[in-house]
Amino acid sequence: MSRHPAPAPAPARKRLLWITVTTGALIALLPAADRFAAVSAEHRLADLIAGRQTAVVGTPQVSIDAFPFLLSAAEGSFSRVAVRADAVTGRGRPVQAAVDLKDVSEHAGSYRAASADARFTAPFSSFGADSGPDLSLSDDGHGRLRVERQVFGLPLTITAEVRLSGRTVKVVPVAASLAGRAVDPAGPRIQEAFAGQDRTLPKLPAGLDPRDVSVTASGVVLHAHGDDIRLT
Repeated sequence: MSRHPAPAPAPARKRLLWITVTTGALIALLPAADRFAAVSAEHRLADLIAGRQTAVVGTPQVSIDAFPFLLSAAEGSFSRVAVRADAVTGRGRPVQAAVDLKDVSEHAGSYRAASADARFTAPFSSFGADSGPDLSLSDDGHGRLRVERQVFGLPLTITAEVRLSGRTVKVVPVAASLAGRAVDPAGPRIQEAFAGQDRTLPKLPAGLDPRDVSVTASGVVLHAHGDDIRLT
């Protein structure tokens, strides 16, 4: 005659059930707790950056790429942090900043990054603000600047390259047409119109150095890089 194990006493079964349910609930809550901690850290870092960088308008958007976040936070480092912010130049011109930070570490409330790649986008209205009200700027679709204005009631269209020389942004005409007829972009009138349009870059935040400039549908973009960046 076979023997069957005696059932566990009722109190033991209840304890086992309670442990099982509690463990399952904790496991289910871990991702939510991890994300809550990440969001809290993103908000804290955004406030610290806004307090340190006076050119920032409002509170930047910060995204920390780390999962599980709590493990990275315990180690005191994050592989990637993205910062997006609205800012203004020293002359009050609007700029959108996008900074990708690599190997960000935190020590005693201070954040540093091993390296950073940044893009500062000046909308066309901001980039051409000093060139007169009748000037229209846009992207020509090939990474160059399209400049349109009226000359003696006739439409003048100029295609120009935007170049970076040291800390100076230059606008160089490469093609032009007046009322639909091609004209020499190196002609004296066009060269005179672009005289004095060079822009000397101010000191960039956090020790970033300018590397290149490009034209996109969003505006003129300054690309910058830096190593050993202090954020706060």
